[in-house]
Amino acid sequence: MRHSLNNRIRKLLVPTRLVARRSGALMVEVVVGAVLLGIFLSSVGPMFRWIRDARLTSDRHLFAMQELATQMEQLAALPSSQITDQRLQSLSITDSTRTMIPDANLTATRQAEEDGLQRVTLELAWVNDAGMDVEPKRLTAWFPPAAEGAAE
Repeated sequence: MRHSLNNRIRKLLVPTRLVARRSGALMVEVVVGAVLLGIFLSSVGPMFRWIRDARLTSDRHLFAMQELATQMEQLAALPSSQITDQRLQSLSITDSTRTMIPDANLTATRQAEEDGLQRVTLELAWVNDAGMDVEPKRLTAWFPPAAEGAAE
């Protein structure tokens, strides 16, 4: 039987089996803790990378919709006689959107509707970082017909 300092003072006996059995427990706990910490740290990196990619994709979609809205507002400020195919072909993407979405391509189409309105559709398409085409963002607006005698 062993005696610890407390047990010596109290004169209690501690069985030797209990003392010998705990001799490697701390080392096992340290190893298990290190393994769990390693697993956690190895999963944090990919998780943050996935979050960053998802955020970038979301930001690009937001920039695309803002760009389309800005372009459509500029068209809406024009008289309907100035909304021509040549004008739509001359639309270009702003520098801030070009920085955020490097391979962006803006296309605009105009169609005459049965009720006399002009339907203008703006479409912004780009290629993502993986080299795949992203589903394009579209914005459509209807404008009054061009005034009689005005060039279409």
